[in-house]
Amino acid sequence: MQVMLATGNADKVRELEALLACSQVTAAPAGFDPEETGTTLLQNARIKAAALRPDAPADSWVMADDSGLFVHGLDGRPGVYSSRYAGPDATYADNCNLLIEELGDRDDRGAAFACVLYCIAPDGEVLVGSGVLPGEITRQAAGADGFGYDPVFRPLGDERTLAEMTRDEKAAISHRGRAARGMARLLGIA
Repeated sequence: MQVMLATGNADKVRELEALLACSQVTAAPAGFDPEETGTTLLQNARIKAAALRPDAPADSWVMADDSGLFVHGLDGRPGVYSSRYAGPDATYADNCNLLIEELGDRDDRGAAFACVLYCIAPDGEVLVGSGVLPGEITRQAAGADGFGYDPVFRPLGDERTLAEMTRDEKAAISHRGRAARGMARLLGIA
């Protein structure tokens, strides 16, 4: 099975390649960056998959990921705007720093990572998988692995941030890992 990922994010490509190891996984062509105008993860994942489908090989499955961090004390922000929370050219560190700054000394630091995978088959069939990882936002960044908000997100029941975990530990519990395992079952490759 050939899967083309509708993303230009190299970190997501690496993570999904590992999670979908039973498939041949390729990334979208260089410069692929459709405008994400949806207000939900599902809408944005659908936009990305639909934008890539015409340019993908006819026999490939097109898969798009949209993920977000939903913080209780910030009324669900940054949500669908997670990757551009601190601005369109923000770095991972910029986003983490803004999040910690906006949370300040609030006691409610509860949060959840969510992921939706939207897959379009060669024949047009659509499959959707999703995953959620509950946790909390730390008061300062910790750890050097991972990407995005991993250094400031501590999963419930663990004392480490996602950035302090090994890639295998993170994949076993992450929102994207859960969504990918669900999608692999739907695709019959699990």
